[in-house]
Amino acid sequence: MTIDIQALIEQRPHLKDPLELYARWQRFQQEATELLPKLRSAMSAEDSKAYPRESAGAVFQLFVSIFDLPGEEFEPLCRALEGGDIDFMRFPLDEIPALPSLSCAEEELATILFLLSRPYFLALRETFPLDGSQWEDGRCPLCSARATLASIVEGPKRNLHCSFCGTSGQSPLFVSCPNCGTADASKLNTIMSEDEPGFRVITCDECQAYVKVVEGPVLGEMGVDLADLASLPLDIVAQGKGYARMTPNPIGLKKVE
Repeated sequence: MTIDIQALIEQRPHLKDPLELYARWQRFQQEATELLPKLRSAMSAEDSKAYPRESAGAVFQLFVSIFDLPGEEFEPLCRALEGGDIDFMRFPLDEIPALPSLSCAEEELATILFLLSRPYFLALRETFPLDGSQWEDGRCPLCSARATLASIVEGPKRNLHCSFCGTSGQSPLFVSCPNCGTADASKLNTIMSEDEPGFRVITCDECQAYVKVVEGPVLGEMGVDLADLASLPLDIVAQGKGYARMTPNPIGLKKVE
């Protein structure tokens, strides 16, 4: 990667707020990893589904501190983590735990859980590397999430990329919807913008979803996370046309305004 967040903000000042939020997540990722030196070995256990209970509280306190959240309001979440009551592996399947004592909208909770759990998923990728594996049914072979981005490589071949664990792998079909698998060209459309070179959007009228596509050189310069954030204007265009994003972006959002 040859570009950093500050350089991207200078290039795209209209994205300053989401990029600075992502910078906070990067800090959380780094410091959480330092708090969890045994996380990878713990993942080898069959019952590993979240952070080790003895470390969950410290990770939670780090999270609310970095993101300036009222820790007392999210105390039920901390207790659930420490009690082993939350299964991170359900998140990529859009299964958000019910926490009745938490006064938080489900969409907001989903964003928080995505950001909070991502160090776990990235450690999962390091423990069980599946990069290059084929994505069956449009889902990540490691965590079962839908694709956050697609990229075109030589062949032609299309790679799909996961926003939860960062795993990348091949799509079974080059011309198809990554979400529902339809290969009916009459239902697949492309959105492009002169303001977003190196990016385009593939929309599907079968499932009313979309996936952004990034060209190889741009992906190599930015990496998956920054490429996803750099192309936020295309999310706005696609969603304005009634298409849905199926997986969170790097700051945990599906709906972009």
